[in-house]
Amino acid sequence: MIRWFCNSFLLVLALHVGMTTQLIYAQDSYITKEIDYETEDGWTISGTLRLPQGAGRNNENSGILLLHEKEHDRSEFVGIGRPGLARMLPELGIATLNIDLRGRGASQGKGQPDVNERHDFSTLTNDNTHLDIKGALEFMSKYPGVDGLRIGIIAMEYSGEYAIRAIQETLVPTRALVFIGGTNISQASKDYLASVNFPILTGAYTVNRQIFKDMVDIYAGSNNPYSDVITSHPTDDGYHDSARLLNETSRHMAFTIDWLSTHVKGMGRNRVITVTIKDGFTIHGNFRYPDDLGKDGQKIPGVVIAPGGRSNRDSYFGFEEDLVRRGIAMVSVEQRGRGQSTMGMSFDDPKVMRFWEEDPTKSPYYLDVLAGIDFLVEQDGVDVNRIGLLGGARGARNGVLATALDPDRIKAMALMSVYYEEDMDAVLPIINSSTLLIATEHRNSESTIRVHEAMPNSDLIIYRGDAQTHHMRDIHPGIVQDMGQFLEREL
Repeated sequence: MIRWFCNSFLLVLALHVGMTTQLIYAQDSYITKEIDYETEDGWTISGTLRLPQGAGRNNENSGILLLHEKEHDRSEFVGIGRPGLARMLPELGIATLNIDLRGRGASQGKGQPDVNERHDFSTLTNDNTHLDIKGALEFMSKYPGVDGLRIGIIAMEYSGEYAIRAIQETLVPTRALVFIGGTNISQASKDYLASVNFPILTGAYTVNRQIFKDMVDIYAGSNNPYSDVITSHPTDDGYHDSARLLNETSRHMAFTIDWLSTHVKGMGRNRVITVTIKDGFTIHGNFRYPDDLGKDGQKIPGVVIAPGGRSNRDSYFGFEEDLVRRGIAMVSVEQRGRGQSTMGMSFDDPKVMRFWEEDPTKSPYYLDVLAGIDFLVEQDGVDVNRIGLLGGARGARNGVLATALDPDRIKAMALMSVYYEEDMDAVLPIINSSTLLIATEHRNSESTIRVHEAMPNSDLIIYRGDAQTHHMRDIHPGIVQDMGQFLEREL
């Protein structure tokens, strides 16, 4: 439920952090901070950062960067008569940063402001506007209380083209883009948006035919299954600017908030973990979980991800995104010999290669998977009776061995391109966990089929083509949803 709230604030504190000035205000629903930062070309940009109550280094929230139209400034998102997105999103646990692009509002530059408002920026200002946005993304990603891995962008009209340029020049990942009424969009930007995998929500009034066409084309060209488009006919008075479409059309605002909650906030929090195994080996991993994990005594499923032998804990990020959207917590285990889990050894070290021991109890890899299970069941809010496993190649094999040795804790498995050895013949028939097996016809299909034939409670999907494990999503994007739906249903 969206609550209305007073827009009066109490000034609490003014402080300096490096070159950044922050004026901090207290408010019942969120904290407001007036901030400045310097761009690469030396322009000082001003903005307003709103953080949900309780935000801090140990409580990081997703964030949205709000970019105004050419004729307006950061106040565009505050709302007239009722709260706009800049104030509504923090109410719902999403931080917002709305900035004045150079030449607007308080971001006037040296010797400014001009006596007369400039509705058309100079060529020099236009050429460097993307630096304002790049700087905003980098500022926001490092700010205590903001999760640098969960930042999205809302760009209105003029700012959209420069937002796309900024996205390509920064290391801060953009998780979702809302692009409303985009003007003067270059073909290079359209091509870029067609090549990325983050979801894009576009929108325009139907009366602006070229803009409407560009927005629909960008939506249609997106390869992300969660991209969408909103549109509307102009109002009776003929007023149809983009801000009105998003901020003053309640159904579109509600849809946008819900979309952002799913695709930015809904990606969940991520924490790097270190676990010492029973045999003394130390492994690393990512623990990703919904924001409300453990809230009100609710219990949710958990999944251990066991990447393939040539992969690391970040390789299955796309699968993590899908699972956390479904309300599932997960830990991606970086098995010994990979990534940071080396302890001075490599994957080909003889001590590590004990993986191939005939007796699975002598293989150290099953311990890494079991450690992931141990970690999950100890987390407040994870249901110990709804634990699943997602694995690929050697990781899938390790998961099978772990499940055979501890069959009571794994309820379901989704396994890709399973590596098969004869020592598995003794354990596969005794595994009763509901299992989905996937392979491509030209890579690991024979071994995966053999595992399927030996497992009493398994289903099999063979895709066309030649790819294995997480690389299959490049030629069959639906694999992410297939595995997510299976684990959601079985857990």
